[in-house]
Amino acid sequence: MTTSRTQQLPNYSLTLPDGFIELPRGEPTDEKLRTLAMAIASRFGLPADTEVDQSLAGVAAMLMTLGASTEAGGAHYTAAAVFRSAKQADRPLMVVVSCFLLPSEHPSARVAADGLEKYHRNQSGTEVEQVPLPAGQTVVTRTASTSTLTANDQTIDVISHAITAWIPNPSGNGLLGVSVTSNNTEDWEDICDMASGLFETVEWTPHEEPTDW
Repeated sequence: MTTSRTQQLPNYSLTLPDGFIELPRGEPTDEKLRTLAMAIASRFGLPADTEVDQSLAGVAAMLMTLGASTEAGGAHYTAAAVFRSAKQADRPLMVVVSCFLLPSEHPSARVAADGLEKYHRNQSGTEVEQVPLPAGQTVVTRTASTSTLTANDQTIDVISHAITAWIPNPSGNGLLGVSVTSNNTEDWEDICDMASGLFETVEWTPHEEPTDW
């Protein structure tokens, strides 16, 4: 059977900053939980034979839930990292990167980007700019949403920030979304700088042709 190339989504690559851990996909299992827990332990410099205690397992379970949530939202890849704030060393901040690869048949990346820009400008509370990247003409959006948490009879507003690069495949089919999110408002501009550097690393890569033997 021959598959039309226009129906095949493209390959791509990107380079994450040091410190990110890929979150598992699919149904959670004990093996996935342990593997993620050990990756977290390694990230924080703990020995390879570190026992997965309740605290470490709890962090891994939280990240697995986060990965499942982004996968349910359409992401095919999610990674997370915890950094120290550059402004205040004792303030941790968690950053999540999610990637979405969507079908899109467009005559050119410019046409697709113009359409994306028009669409997102009509979305309330969305900042939009169109920028050229090595991977092609790109629409970058910024959003912020507020949710309310209640703990110990106190109400806390949590602001979730997102900056997303929407990159149409210049060769035709396919649209890549790379989203960087965090609940950290104080360091959000630094996170956006990191995201901009990440977006610059995106490359479209060719599919490997099957070999005839």
